[in-house]
Formats: sequence, C-alpha cells, structure tokens
Amino acid sequence: MKRHHLLATAAMVLFAAPALSLAQTPTPTAKVTEKGQLAQQDMNFATKAAMSDMFEIQAGKLAQDQAKDKDVKQFGSHMVSDHTKTSDAMKELAQKKSMTLPTKLDSEHQQKLDKLRGVKGEQFDSAYMQGQVDAHQTAVSLFRDQAQNGKDADLKRFAEQTLPTLEQHLRMARDQRPAVASAGAGAGAATQQGASIEKMMGKDVYGENGKKLGDVADIILDAQSGKATQVILNRGGVLGIGAKHVALDYNLLRTDGDRVVARQVTEDQVKQMAEFKYDDNTVSLGKRNGDHNTGSTGSNANHSGMSGGDAAHGTANSLDSTKPRNPQ
Repeated sequence: MKRHHLLATAAMVLFAAPALSLAQTPTPTAKVTEKGQLAQQDMNFATKAAMSDMFEIQAGKLAQDQAKDKDVKQFGSHMVSDHTKTSDAMKELAQKKSMTLPTKLDSEHQQKLDKLRGVKGEQFDSAYMQGQVDAHQTAVSLFRDQAQNGKDADLKRFAEQTLPTLEQHLRMARDQRPAVASAGAGAGAATQQGASIEKMMGKDVYGENGKKLGDVADIILDAQSGKATQVILNRGGVLGIGAKHVALDYNLLRTDGDRVVARQVTEDQVKQMAEFKYDDNTVSLGKRNGDHNTGSTGSNANHSGMSGGDAAHGTANSLDSTKPRNPQ
C-alpha cells in the first residue's frame, strides 16, 4: 500500500512538472505601461514626433507630385519612406504603452501644408526645401533632447536610434536648398528685380512675427551673374559681446517700407546659425564697394575661411547646428 502511494505521488509530480515550467517562462511581449505613468516630457515627445512624421509624409507626397526638380522629387520620396517607418515604430510603441497619438495635423502644420499646395514647380521646390531645413532642425532638437533627457527607456531608445537618420535628412535638405532657392521663391525674385540691393544695406531685418533679427551688414553676390544670393545679417549682441554675422537666403527676404522681413526664419533659428566667414573667393556688395570692414565681427578676421560652404554661391551652413563643418 505504501509503495502504491509513493508511485502515485511520483506520477503527479511528473505530470505537473511541464505545467510548472511553462508558467515560469517569461512572455516575449513588452510590458504595457499605463498612459498616466509616463512623464509629461515623454508624452510631449511622442505627440510631437507623431505630428512631425505625419507632416513629413504628406509634404513628401506633395513633393512627388508638384516639384519640378527631380532631386526634390527624390528627396520627397525618401522622406515618405523613412518617416513612414518611424511613424509605424512610434505607433507600435504607443499601442504597447496605451498612449494616444494625434491622427491629424494640428493647425500649424496644416497651414504649412496648405501653403505648399498653393505653389507649383520652381516656387514649390524652393518653399519645400526651406521648410524641410526648418522642420528637420526642429526634429533634431526634439529627438536629441529626448535621447539625453527622456524618462521612458523605450522612448529614449527610439529617439537615440532615430536621431542619426534625422540628422542625415537635415544635411540633405541643407545641401539641396541652395540649388533650388535661386530658381524659386517668386516673391523673393520679384524683390530682387524691383528694388535696388544697395538700398537694403544697413536696414533692419524682422521675422514674420515682428521681432527684429538684426540688420543687413552685407549682401553676397553670385560670382557669374552678379545677382544677390545671401544677405549677411549683423547680430550686434550686447556691448559687442555675442556679436556675429550669419547668412540668410536672399530669396527669403522681402522689403516692407524701411525694413526687411525674413520669411520662414525665426529668432531662435538665427541664434543657432553658424558664424558666417568670408574667404578670398567671396563676392559681396560690401567688398565691391570697397568696404574694408566687411565681414569683420569680434575676433573673426576679415576674409577668413568660411564655415560650411561657398559664399559666392550662397551655400553657407546657416541652419544646421547639429555638427559643425570644417572651413573650406
């Protein structure tokens, strides 16, 4: 009897063992985090990242249809592909963490998209590429901040993995923008033809919100055509401290009485722009008129190597603050 009892007990343990082992195997799915447990910064990041992806996808599709330049069309296609991938990844994270993401553009992004819909060909190319520089500058700052300061481990890792792609997009947009700027921006072209560029010298430059960005210190000219390509903005600083010169695309400016208004340029972007430096190949209105002080700001010597591009062709590295380039 005792032997039968031992055998029965052994059989029960044998058959129960697999069930016990299966119950202890960890599930491969990610742990769901309740929405309320996420820090406000993480929630803001997820919302802004999702909004950015939606805008990039829709703007990229517009570029495929309305752009004239084949490189702009290709850039738009690249944006649709890459931002669709990041959008899908964010949606997957949101589902696991019970986050609610926006499903349509906010008023700010919708207005930008509507403006793009209203232009075609060369004007679209110029407006789209300038908008891409602005949008990716904002996105890089957003993702970099989340990668450094995010609280949620998954969202922080997502930002770290996505940031290099966004930085690449910004460099691509920055490199492509000067190639189409002079061909498009009808309002800027009309300004260049209808007003003497000499009259812009020394004028105050304001953003569209009415805030002063600086004053016109010089105007960079194309070496072959002599047309204006960039305006050198003087940022005076306080008592000479923090003073610097930065470059703005000429086609983004329009005259408004005694002052100049810069379209699609904010004060924060101007603050982040790299210092403009002249080189021996730079052709400018100031140099043509014999202004020997042109280009001298603070401790920067006149005609020093220009950071990030060829001034004569309007390719100064003005908006990309992610990785400073070596002077050419």
